[in-house]
Amino acid sequence: MALILHTRISIAQPLHFGTSMSESLLVTALGVGAVFSMLVAVLSFMAFYHRRTESYLLIVVAFSTFLGKTSAGVAYLTGWMDAGMHHSFEHLLDVIMMTLVLAAVYYAGSNEAPRIGAE
Repeated sequence: MALILHTRISIAQPLHFGTSMSESLLVTALGVGAVFSMLVAVLSFMAFYHRRTESYLLIVVAFSTFLGKTSAGVAYLTGWMDAGMHHSFEHLLDVIMMTLVLAAVYYAGSNEAPRIGAE
C-alpha cells in the first residue's frame, strides 16, 4: 500500500499587498514614482533624439514602462483594477521592459562601432 503525503502549498503574498503602509504614504510614493518615471522617460527620449538609433528607441519604450507601472498603481488605488490584475500587469510590464532592453543591447552589439582603443 502506497503512503500518500498531502502537503499544503501556500502562495506567498507580494510585499506590497497587506502591508501596514498608510494610504497617504502609498499615494506619496506613487507621486514620487510618477515624477521619476516621467524624468527617466524624458531623459531617455532626449538621448534617443540626440543619437537617433533603433537601440535608443527601444530603450525609450522600455523606460516608458515605468509610467505604465505607476499608472497601474494609481488604477489599483482608485479601484479601477483589482489586486490580481494589478500584480499581473506589473509583471507583464517587467517582461516587456526586459525584452526591449535585451533587444536594444543585442541590436547595439550587432551594429557596434570598433572598440575603444582599437586601431
